[in-house]
Amino acid sequence: MNENIFINIASYKDPLLKTTIESAYDNASNKNNLVFGVVEQNDVINSLNLKDFVFKSQIRYIRLDPEYARGACFPRNLAQTLYNKEKYYFQIDSHTLFENNWDSILIEEFNKLKQWHEKPLITAYPWGFKYDINDGITLEKRTNTNELLALIVEHGYEFVKDEYYVPAKTKILSKSEPVHGYMLSGNFVFTHGTFCYEVPYDPFLYFSGEEHSLALRAWTNGYNIFHIPHIPLYHYYSREYRTTHWGDTPIEEEKQIKWWQYDKMSKERLTHIVTGKPLGIYGIGNIRSLEDYSNFCGIDYCTKSVINKEYYEEKVFEMDWRKPILLT
Repeated sequence: MNENIFINIASYKDPLLKTTIESAYDNASNKNNLVFGVVEQNDVINSLNLKDFVFKSQIRYIRLDPEYARGACFPRNLAQTLYNKEKYYFQIDSHTLFENNWDSILIEEFNKLKQWHEKPLITAYPWGFKYDINDGITLEKRTNTNELLALIVEHGYEFVKDEYYVPAKTKILSKSEPVHGYMLSGNFVFTHGTFCYEVPYDPFLYFSGEEHSLALRAWTNGYNIFHIPHIPLYHYYSREYRTTHWGDTPIEEEKQIKWWQYDKMSKERLTHIVTGKPLGIYGIGNIRSLEDYSNFCGIDYCTKSVINKEYYEEKVFEMDWRKPILLT
């Protein structure tokens, strides 16, 4: 039986990329089921050498020179082209560490949700870890299973200011069972492999708004978003140790199109996506509508407003995870 996991990893000059791949492999309970789809944006001398991996046959790899980089979403889309009918889709960042048996844990949680929902999607902002280039890696482990990390929009009178879509934030809930969600994290997505076909990453987005777009597109394509109590991976949130695409001054000086131009075009496109303008496979789905999403979670992208924050958060997070979503 196909229990393969396709792991989408996009990276920009990240010295932790190799560590991330090795951590995923070393800590998996079924190592042979892992397939890595890696897009590395780096120069030749500093990029991965696949000969360093004893499991190199399980790594599908594309390297791009940094001058061709276009932010976060373009390489994620490119990595999806390496997908080949694996059962599960798992998207992470290139600075991620894993607990033992992480794969079995996620598959078990997914199958539990699958009993009640046709297309579950597990996501969250994982707990963090600290990294010191001299002292190595230290985990900030949180093992209290009664603390569940849910995602919320940073509510305000509006959530578009200066063309910037406010990102999601983590809210800690005292839960020992999964909860329904409405926002999505780009650094942790676990769902059906066919997600690559049904909700392909939009290569024309740059970075800001990536998660708003993907959550809305997944939800309107019939995916139910869930947060689970035990997240078996850790994310490094600081950018101080690595070069960012927008901060890579020597590369930027040589480019005809600068990062901020990509970002501006991206935000214009994002507005088209979240207000329902037709964009083919990169637009919203046809199983649920923008109005359905607004009625479910209180976010109205068309008016750039959040409706009754407390009511909708309680409504979503207190729903019985076993029951289908009923829209009124």
